Parts: sequence; structure tokens; C-alpha cells
Amino acid sequence: MAAIIKRTALLVAVVAGAVLVIHTLIYLIPGDPATMIAGDFASAEEIESIRGELGLDKPFLARYFTYLRRLAVLDLGTSIYTGLPVGQLILDRFPATLLLACVSMAIAAAAGIGLGTVAAAGRGSKADAAILQASSFFISTPVFVTCFILALIFSHWLNLLPPSGRQGMNPAYIILPALALASRSLALIIRVVRNELIEVLKTNYIKAARSLGFPEWRVVLVYGLRNVLVPAATIILLDFGAYLGGAVVAETVFAWPGIGRLLIIALQKRDVPLVQGLLIFGTALFLLIGILIDFLQSRQPGSEG
Repeated sequence: MAAIIKRTALLVAVVAGAVLVIHTLIYLIPGDPATMIAGDFASAEEIESIRGELGLDKPFLARYFTYLRRLAVLDLGTSIYTGLPVGQLILDRFPATLLLACVSMAIAAAAGIGLGTVAAAGRGSKADAAILQASSFFISTPVFVTCFILALIFSHWLNLLPPSGRQGMNPAYIILPALALASRSLALIIRVVRNELIEVLKTNYIKAARSLGFPEWRVVLVYGLRNVLVPAATIILLDFGAYLGGAVVAETVFAWPGIGRLLIIALQKRDVPLVQGLLIFGTALFLLIGILIDFLQSRQPGSEG
């Protein structure tokens, strides 16, 4: 019970600190929201009136504690430009981001664990070298470059997939953004699974399994692979949390209607409540994923507690 109370208190403190950082950074963005809303030809009185409506005329700490009180009742405020509640805008866009994150992570996890296992089992072979070179390419290539490469090949040259947008549940539109988003996670998972599995295959109990006459595929897949799933799951969950918080680059390049693209639009329009809400929503998701990772690691054999 004491551990639960301590962790809950720590989580509340982290959230309050994150809100303070976000709240501070938002007001350092160049441009005055009141001026942008009023327009270039508005009078000083009209601008001041808008500032009062938005609470921008209050001291910084007063705005911060007011925002914390509203967050306590899950009120993220109202978008300046749309006039809709920020929470509603996030919930409207989040399913698209969730779908993209799930498809991307499914691709990265399946291909990463599979290729990492092949590389470890054939250490030093041509297949191992090819897999390592491919993973090095994806790790060193920025996601936005990968996005343009995929669009150039599959949309422009081969004309196989649509270049952007979303059309209902048509799977063709999600393939390119999902592949682009999965590329870096795929490369990291390959490296972790390969390196961890190589070390596991050197242990005594693996040698004992081989001495009992078990086929090599069973030794690798049944006795070896299960011992590297927790490290792989850590990367999968961390990246999945980042995807849920908004896959900004992939969603923007491929015009995918998720919360990542919504964040870019909100920044361009200087929509302070919407930007704050999106950043805090992403932070909260990442913290929840962190708690899940702690739980998984505590269940790992040999861990304490």
C-alpha cells in the first residue's frame, strides 16, 4: 500500500511539473494569440478585450494554477479558433492516431523480432550482415526522409499506393505512414533482439537443451527467444507511447487526420489551449506507458519486488 501511495504521489508531482513546463513553453512561442485572433486591423481595445477573455491579462502563476484546477476536473479548455472543447477535438482525432500507432507497432514488432531472431541464429552469416546494414540505414535516416522515400517509390514511381489522406477504412491509405513510422522502431527492435538473443544462446541452460537433442529451431524459439521478449517489449511500449502522443512527422507528410497533424495546425494558428491540451494528453499517455513498463519489468524473472 505504501508503495502504491508513493508511486501515485510521484505521478501527480510529475504531471504537475510537466504541466508547468508545457505552460511555460507555450507562452514563449512568438506571437500574441489575441492579436492573431483579432486580425491586423483590430483596435487596441478589441485586442485587450480578447486578452481578457482568454485570461492572458492575468499573471503567469495565476494562469498556471487556474489551469491546474481545470485539469483536476478533466477540463482542457476551449480551442480559440474552432470554439470547440479541446477534449472533444482530441477524442475526434485520437482514433486515427491509435489506428496508425497499432498498425505501425504491429509491423515493427513482428518484423523486428523475426529479423532479429534470424540475425542472432545466423550470426556472422550474409543474412546477419544484410539485416544489420538495413537496420543501420533505418536508424540513421530521419523519419521525414523515410516518408518521402516511400512516397516517391510506391506512389510516384510505382503508382501502387495513394500518397496521402485517409478514405474511410481503406487499408491502402495507412500502409505508407505505418511503414514510415515503424521504420525506426523496427531497426531498434532488430538490434535489441539480436544482441540479447546472442547472449542468451551462450548460457548453460541453452547448452543443456542442445545436449538433450532438441532441434535448433526449438532451442532458439522456445528456450531462447522468450528471455529477450521483455527488453523488446520495453522498446515497443516506449515507441508506442510516443506514437499515441502524436506521430507528428508521418501524419503531416501523409495528411493523416490524427492528433499529430492537429498539433501542427494548432501551432500554426497559435491556438494555445489546443496546443497545451495535446501536449498534456501526450505526456499523460507516455506516463501511463511508463507505469506499464515498470510493471512488466517487475514481473521479469530475477527482478526484485
